[in-house]
Amino acid sequence: CGWKSVKLFKLFQKYDIGIIRFLTLFGEKTYVQGIDITNDEFFKKLEEFDGFPTTSQTPYADMYDFLKKEALEHECVIYFALSSAASGQFQTATLVSQEIMEEYPDTDIRVVDSRKFSLYIANAAVHAVEMVRAGKSADEIVDECSHYMLKWKCFLLVDTLKYLEKGGRLSKAAAFVGSLLDIKPILGIEGGLVVSADKIRGKKKLVDKLIAKVEEDSDFAACDRKEFLVVQSDDAKGKEICEKLRSAYGEDCIKMYSEFGPLIGTHTGKGAYAILCRVNTEIL
Repeated sequence: CGWKSVKLFKLFQKYDIGIIRFLTLFGEKTYVQGIDITNDEFFKKLEEFDGFPTTSQTPYADMYDFLKKEALEHECVIYFALSSAASGQFQTATLVSQEIMEEYPDTDIRVVDSRKFSLYIANAAVHAVEMVRAGKSADEIVDECSHYMLKWKCFLLVDTLKYLEKGGRLSKAAAFVGSLLDIKPILGIEGGLVVSADKIRGKKKLVDKLIAKVEEDSDFAACDRKEFLVVQSDDAKGKEICEKLRSAYGEDCIKMYSEFGPLIGTHTGKGAYAILCRVNTEIL
């Protein structure tokens, strides 16, 4: 990946993958993610904003226009939607695709509930392109990628409890105690939702401690393929993670490196970073 942060939309351009964009709302002001506001601009506004921003799924009409265009230009469209347990995007995309296919019977749109977020989906999309190039059918791609996304495990370290508290995911008392004791939560993904999985105490050597949590995990230990996805809102920490993982597991162990956008960043704030490791067991 190199040391320069690779934004998801640039990665998708490289593989000719379309993006259906979410919205970010700061009060009455609405931004289309990746068009009206960059990730850097988002985190700057997040720190300055007195309230708590929200995210919103793609408007129905915008999704209809996008999927219709793609469906008319391609033999088949496969859309990996954000986890249906956390967003209505999957349901909206399903309704949109049904409307398009009724109107244009020769079109074929497959909407997949990823049950995941962020690089899980980006990585699956790239995997799908590789399968297309290998001559696999749409049915084979949907089936394989649905399982492929489940064979990664997330260890996401949050540097500040401020936004988890603001968003109602952590009580004021728990946030106060956690900050007082220098507790950094480690979040994972289970049942299609972001959940609390573990914690780290202290302020020093947090990257080493997070990597140790990964290496202590039995699912990771049992997997022969030592592959990682790294995503961050602290590029220095992200680079440090990549350097240490490469030193331990080889230059090619990092499959993808990128940065958090508003969907996750709204709740984690600046300074979060995550390691997604390859596992044999499907993590539902």
